[in-house]
Amino acid sequence: MSSAFPPTAEVNSLINTVRSHTLKNKTLSHICATNGLKSGGVKADMQNRIVTRINHFVQQADTVNFRAIQASILREAPPTTAASASPSYTTGYISSSPSRSSPQAHAYQMPNYNYSNGYGAGMNGHRVQPASSQPGMRPDPSLPSFWPGLVTTAGLLFKTSPFYEIDSLVGDVRTCEVMTQHRNSINIPIKLNSFPVLQKCVNNPSMRVMVFCASGNAGAQDIAFPHQCEIKVNGGEVKANLRGLKNKPGSTRPVDITELLRLKVPNYNNNIEFIYALTQKKFYVGLYVCKTHSAAELVSRIEHHHRISKNSVIMEICKTAQDQDVLATSQVLSLKCPLSYMRLDLPVRSLSCKHIQCFDATSYLQLQEQGPQWLCPICNKPAPFANLAVDEYVKDILANTSKNVESIAIEEDGSWHVKSTEEEEDDNSETNDASYLLDDDDLIITSDFSFSANRSTATPTRAAPLLGTPNTGASREGSSMPRAPGSAKRPAAQVIDLTLSDDDEPVQPPAKRQHLSGANGFH
Repeated sequence: MSSAFPPTAEVNSLINTVRSHTLKNKTLSHICATNGLKSGGVKADMQNRIVTRINHFVQQADTVNFRAIQASILREAPPTTAASASPSYTTGYISSSPSRSSPQAHAYQMPNYNYSNGYGAGMNGHRVQPASSQPGMRPDPSLPSFWPGLVTTAGLLFKTSPFYEIDSLVGDVRTCEVMTQHRNSINIPIKLNSFPVLQKCVNNPSMRVMVFCASGNAGAQDIAFPHQCEIKVNGGEVKANLRGLKNKPGSTRPVDITELLRLKVPNYNNNIEFIYALTQKKFYVGLYVCKTHSAAELVSRIEHHHRISKNSVIMEICKTAQDQDVLATSQVLSLKCPLSYMRLDLPVRSLSCKHIQCFDATSYLQLQEQGPQWLCPICNKPAPFANLAVDEYVKDILANTSKNVESIAIEEDGSWHVKSTEEEEDDNSETNDASYLLDDDDLIITSDFSFSANRSTATPTRAAPLLGTPNTGASREGSSMPRAPGSAKRPAAQVIDLTLSDDDEPVQPPAKRQHLSGANGFH
């Protein structure tokens, strides 16, 4: 281990903090989750997982990750316990106005090791390095010499997303005080000369300036804006969805304002105005320079990430067929994506999914880019980016079938074949009978009349169902492709009550038309 690493006493003190009785189970669980560790189990197990991770970083002389896990522990530990394990730099500064920034005010920022919201567990090794000319953001002289290049920042922790990585905080995080009855505005002036880090956004289109907002400042936060708010850049209103999906925390995206900033003029003073009203709690807003990744980039990353081997899928199919509680029969696998209803291009599913049916990687990522939820569209279980894997069994089927094939039949031994026309007709008939079987109460009489031999007869007909995407039957949990909205609705039809008698109806004057036997065409 390098001599520049923290002294043994500091490491031991941190481990003692983890094993102390002052850290409750809930606190240990949060520390585990923050550092990508399993957060369940008894207290001793969680303590051991954290200590093992600390020792790993010490053995690898990994200073950045050691300081990251140290900061996550000290942030949760009681003050008296944390004091003995903390290094010689200060923490916890968030400004509510530019005037409160000072060279003496600093806060340690974890290098963005935030989890869930798409990435799941894991570390991305990312550093936050704001420009040294920013107020309140210069290298802290109290930092040990073994920490090159890292500076203290007044920042928040946000849950990560595969679509962007936070590079730098621009200026200070502003506190939006509670406004229960009035509106308030916060102005954030920035110019290239004051924040050289903005130069990255001038020449690199993947580097963007984004507005982040959170409703808390402790631990990893979801992006959340006040219910009533707007953002203006240089007087122009920013058109963006600041609410995300209804009742879906974590589905809000940061707001990209790069195109509205004038960064090619070094001395131009850009003004970002954040206006909000009717809040019941504090919010925290800040500007960040971020490295963005397109859906196409992420699809390419998935291709070189996890894979579900063809043999493992076949083994699962055979295992399911041998289950005495499961009726042995062939399964139907749809080759269409349940999101786009187009043929699968890159078939993926989560490693935790128990079904064979896949969804298309590009369609799924484009959907998450609009409103991140990271749920499997087939079984509705979590499907974060880190758990997405290419199903090589389905990929092989796609490679060996023509583009117009929409589904195939999978046998009990894992073999498959393209369904014949007769099989498809039988399946369609069975699907219609099973899904739309009508009993006597469902009989519908339409008002279509056919005339024959001077008699009119009302022909009873069943309402033709509107079929959506057929059930695939490929789910080992019974899940299936979702039907198109409104697919189960029958078209409106006129219903004739056959129990009524002609005598119950008022006498109608005879119509001037061809004579028919019977008043209403029935005998």
